[in-house]
Amino acid sequence: MIEIHDDETLDTLNKVNKKIIQKKYGFRFAIDAVLIANFLELKNIKTILDIGTGTGIIPLLLSEEKNINKIYGVEIQENIANMALRSIKLNNLSEKIEIINSDIKDIDKNISVDLIVSNPPYMKLDEGKISENHEKAISRYELKLNFEEFVKSSKRLLKSGGSLNIIHRLKRFEHVITTLTMNNFNIKRLRFIYSKEGKDAILFMVEAIKDRKTSISIKEPIYLYNKQFSNYEEIENYYK
Repeated sequence: MIEIHDDETLDTLNKVNKKIIQKKYGFRFAIDAVLIANFLELKNIKTILDIGTGTGIIPLLLSEEKNINKIYGVEIQENIANMALRSIKLNNLSEKIEIINSDIKDIDKNISVDLIVSNPPYMKLDEGKISENHEKAISRYELKLNFEEFVKSSKRLLKSGGSLNIIHRLKRFEHVITTLTMNNFNIKRLRFIYSKEGKDAILFMVEAIKDRKTSISIKEPIYLYNKQFSNYEEIENYYK
């Protein structure tokens, strides 16, 4: 019997018919993770690493993909990793999904994957007031992992020609792209995310390929809250 703690909820991911354990208040997955999971191109992908897996939301959303043999979810916070592990066990996915409670910088080179995905901490330490909630602070601020360390770890664990996929704040766009290219990643796809028409983009998603030249494709924008746009239905379909 998988234990659900008093401060947790058990929710259903309708898209994949899976259960996920989350905190009632505090650490819960957001639309960012859903967006990046649906951004991935998974043809010929056998192995995946999710850096900062949190509740295990991205591995769970990818669990129905038949061609994927193994998904690693790395989470530095022990209590959050335990929550993700219980969700994986609850869905009988322990053979396909492995939750690793570790700092990504300490992960051994023995793991070598086709694709890395991440919804990394967006905020630098000097940006705004850091949350007093320790779990939220680590997930939002670069307290344990800055972007340079993230890219170097990804480069170490990704096969040559492998795909690195990130969702990040537009405010960090130049820094993200520069850091990727300086580490021999070539930009393949970009997609910008807007709250609504007439507003500036708030987020972007990028796919970069390790050690391989590639042409850049900029995909149609995503408008999160404009029902008149054709891809609003796309967003709705991510959840059902």
